[in-house]
Amino acid sequence: KYQSPIKGALKAAVKPVKELLASIFDSPHVQALVLIVLSIALIFVALFLIVRVMRAATSSRVESLVSRGLGQAAILSMFVGVVVTVMVQSSSITTSLLVPLAGAGVVTLAQAFPITIGANIGTTVTALLAALAATGENAMAGITIALVHLLFNVTATVLIFPIERVRELPLRAARWLGEVAVASRRWALIYVVVLFYGLPALFAAIDQYWQ
Repeated sequence: KYQSPIKGALKAAVKPVKELLASIFDSPHVQALVLIVLSIALIFVALFLIVRVMRAATSSRVESLVSRGLGQAAILSMFVGVVVTVMVQSSSITTSLLVPLAGAGVVTLAQAFPITIGANIGTTVTALLAALAATGENAMAGITIALVHLLFNVTATVLIFPIERVRELPLRAARWLGEVAVASRRWALIYVVVLFYGLPALFAAIDQYWQ
């Protein structure tokens, strides 16, 4: 049975909070609800502060690393994307450095592509860290999902990037979508809604139907 290495520290921190809530609320259900709300709030606050501190502490270093990775070998560029994303715990920060450079014509899409792939792999570290904090019977399920997240991104990279013809497919699609978005923001909005909301809803409906 898996035991989280963070379990002892969490127990010591949560114990006084539980005792305080028990002295205020008599109902165990109310105590549990307050703990859930506090936990969610602390997660958001912690993530916000981590990103803020890391962005302030490593902004110049991150920009330097990203600049060094541009134009280098693909493997090195991916490694830079992984390292930078692990440092700041956010792939959006890594890609947000590339977007204005690409928009200004300083960086080509082909140069930004491997760093973006590395950022997608690096962001799985956050899920792995969160999975290590899980305890109880469902701890292994959390770790399994985190590993699926990692293996999904790594497998996609292995299948797509090494073959030039296959690698060009997402690049061509990105260029075409960029041209469509520039011509009409409405089509860009429709694309986002259909791809990120419509397709998942469709697959969920199909899954429910076959069950």
